[in-house]
Amino acid sequence: MLSELKGLDPKDERFDAKMTVLIENVRHHVEEEEEEEWFPDVRKAMGRSHFTELGEQMEQAKKRAPADPLAVPSAKR
Repeated sequence: MLSELKGLDPKDERFDAKMTVLIENVRHHVEEEEEEEWFPDVRKAMGRSHFTELGEQMEQAKKRAPADPLAVPSAKR
């Protein structure tokens, strides 16, 4: 979806529809992981301090991550 949007002019008639789909997909993903399923289970299994430590490691990794999500080797183009 990101690679499709990257090549589209925001004035293109398909841009808004594709952006809407992307936003809906991200929101759904966040809801599944944070609220419904994954995060609560992981927090219980790991314990609060280890979970917090993992969050801190992720914050450090974000600083080193490429700004362009399509620059990640696993991104499909």
